[in-house]
Parts: sequence; C-alpha cells; structure tokens
Amino acid sequence: MCATCALAHSVLQSGIRKSTTRCSSATAKFLPFSRVERLKPTDTNNLEQAFELDSSPQKINLCGEIYRGNNGKPHVFQAVRKAEIGVAGDDTYTNESQPPLGNPDFIRAANELALNKAAPALLQNRVLGVQTRSSLDALHLAAQFLFEKMQFNVCMLPRPSCKRCERIFKSAGFTCHSFQYYCEAKGELNIYGLVADLMTAPEGAVVLLDACAQNPTGLDPSLDEWKLIAHIIKCKKLLPLFHLESHGLASGDAAQDCWALRYFVDSGFDLLCAQSFVKNFGLHNETVGQLMVVLKNSIQLETVREQFEAMLLERNDKSCSVFASRIVAKVLTNASLRHEWTLSLQEIHQRMQQMRLALSNKLELLKTPGSWDHLKEQTGSHLYTNLKIPQLVELRNKHIYVPDSGRINLGALSPNNVDFVAGAIHDVMLSMQSEKEANNNILSCPWPYVQCLEVPTTEMANN
Repeated sequence: MCATCALAHSVLQSGIRKSTTRCSSATAKFLPFSRVERLKPTDTNNLEQAFELDSSPQKINLCGEIYRGNNGKPHVFQAVRKAEIGVAGDDTYTNESQPPLGNPDFIRAANELALNKAAPALLQNRVLGVQTRSSLDALHLAAQFLFEKMQFNVCMLPRPSCKRCERIFKSAGFTCHSFQYYCEAKGELNIYGLVADLMTAPEGAVVLLDACAQNPTGLDPSLDEWKLIAHIIKCKKLLPLFHLESHGLASGDAAQDCWALRYFVDSGFDLLCAQSFVKNFGLHNETVGQLMVVLKNSIQLETVREQFEAMLLERNDKSCSVFASRIVAKVLTNASLRHEWTLSLQEIHQRMQQMRLALSNKLELLKTPGSWDHLKEQTGSHLYTNLKIPQLVELRNKHIYVPDSGRINLGALSPNNVDFVAGAIHDVMLSMQSEKEANNNILSCPWPYVQCLEVPTTEMANN
C-alpha cells in the first residue's frame, strides 16, 4: 500500500471510531428528506378529498373546469379527435424543435381566430404571437415582459377576479389595485363603479380585462359599455391586457366572443391578449395557449420579437405542446373540421344554457329565498351563484360539492341531477333564512333571556 493510501485509510478508521463513540445506532441514521415540511392542503384539495370519501350515491361534484356530457364523462370534440388522428399519421411532421416563439402555423391560426383573417393589424404585420402552455402561462409571460422590458409596475384587476391572476402579477413585481366589477346586492355588472375606478386609476397602469365570460361572474359589458371602457382606457393612457379563455363557449360563436378584443384593436390600441385553447377544444391533457401582442406601429415589432425570444431563451423555455398546437392549427385551417368544431361549440353552448335556465327556473319555482334572475344573464361554462361559505358548507353536508368561490361548473350539471341540486340549494337557503329570522327576533327583544308571561287581568285587579 502506498503512503498516500495508507494515510487516507488511517484517517478514515480514526473518524469511524470517533463517530461510533459519540453516536448511538439510532441517532446515526441519515434521513435528509425528513427535513421537507408537509404541504398544507388547499381548499380544492380538501374538497376533492371530501368528495372521494363521500359514500353517498347522490354525491355531485360541481367543481373543476372540464365540460362533461350527460353521461358524466369529459366531452371529446369529434373534430379534435379527427385532427389528432390526422396529425399522428402525417409523415410530413418532424420531431425538430420549434422556433423560440412556437409553432408558426398554430400562431397564425390563433391570431386569425381572435382578430379575423382580414384584420388590418394582421395585414399590416403589427401582430406577434408567442405559444404558451395555457392562457395563465401567457399571463405569466406578459407580466414578466411588461415589468422587466417595459417598466410597468401597476396593474388593475377586476373585483372579483380569478385569484391566480393576482398571484401572477405580484410574483412579477407589480403593485395590484382593483376596480369594481360586480354588484353583489343586484347580481349584475357594476358599470358605474367600474367606470369610476378606471377614471381614478394611475396613469400608465395595466388593466386586465376578460374578453368574454368574465371569471368568475360570467357577466360581460354590453357593446356600448365596452366602447365607454375603451374611451376611458385611452384617455387614462392605460394598457389593456385581455384574457380570452372561453371564446366560442360564451355565446356559441367564437367571433362574437372576440368582439371586445377586435374593437380595441380596430380602435388603434397597443394591447396584449392571453388566449386559451383548452376548454373550447377539450384539450385538458394537451394544454396549449398563446400570448398575442398587437402594436399600433409595425416599426417596433421586430424589437419586441427579439426581446421575447431573448427572454424565452434565458428562461430555457422550449416550444411546448407541439402536438396540441398542430391539432388546433389543423382544425382551424381545415374547412370541414372547422365547421364541425363550430357546430360542437354551438351544441355545448345550448346545453349549458339549458342547464343554466333549468337551475334558475327550478329555484324560482320552489320560491327559494333570494334573487336568482342574475343566473340567466351570465355566459360561459360556469355559473356564479353568489353563495357564501356557510351555505356551501351546508350544501356539502347534502353531498353537493361547490368550490369556495361559489362558482358551479355547468358541465357537471345534467337533466338527471339539476332538480336535486336546486332542491338542496332551496333547503339550505330556507334553513339559513329561518335561522336569521330567529336571531333577529331574539335581538329585537330588550330582555332576550326573560320569558314573558301573560298575567290575567283579574289577577292584576286583585293585586
């Protein structure tokens, strides 16, 4: 044995002897992953777990984002299925990586769907598209770009809005303010509060707007209200960022659901739009979206493109969901598949409208406490019930599971369960009303703990 090896062996043996004298066999165990703290379950996790553990045959899960048919299974668009088969069998596709901004065919088709093929912004080369995993991923990218490359640091979010949106902007470094959107008392769009808050918004802020089927309320401004909003945004020099999550499902017509976005673009706004192709294509396992950037001056387009490419390369983001992007592009560019897809959107929209009306009509028929007219005015694949946490807890006791937002997935309602759901809501609201009235009666008595007894007049006279 060489001198170096002998020295190393001696040091090792000495270390082992010392460690054994200091540590027992029990404390000598090395368990590095025991340092990882258990993650606190979210409300969604708890709700899903409670539903799974519920043994009632009547249990109904009204959470989630997936549209389901009357059989309870996720809906499969036949046009999408045909496109999947066509893409999988097409030998012209290769496995080469896509350009930094994503699949060019998909980006072109997505922009044309949102703006119309003959839109001046497209013809004048003022539109840039970036493929993303989803519309939320597109919002992440937009927030990072606006903060780091354009020095925006304030954003305006509707109240209420998707909770994840605020986390996205705060994580990017933004200061978040809110503007009024929903009037709880009337269950309608609060256009006066919305206008007032935008008029007092910090100049140069980013404004997040749902182009259709606002999340979570499902209420959208009218065409004239959109024009008013656009006028205020232009006067205040705000930057619109649209979230286009459910185009095609709000009205049954993808073009109509893009009206607000198209109006802003035709009015000469610089803007961004986070677009999703998950719900309206049923691609829940192959999610894909895009971030669209529209400029009123094409001279700046190449600079913006270079900055996005550099940012994506720095983040080491590779083009994602190539298969899904090819499916969407094939459906949107093939006349037969696009027609079939359009018909499917109309059928889904009609069914969701039927479920929306069935639930609201049943609640009115039962004379359920509260106002339910607002349910009929909403659009999209969800229903904002405006139910509060105590009422939702009581519903869960009746085996009906609704998220804490009170936002029902219409795709989980069917003719087989809508009456049961309406009856449960009716019982909960009736019980809550009776309890409230009882409490009010107790509070209205000056001596709530003293039982009042009627004294006969004869006894009073004797006394």
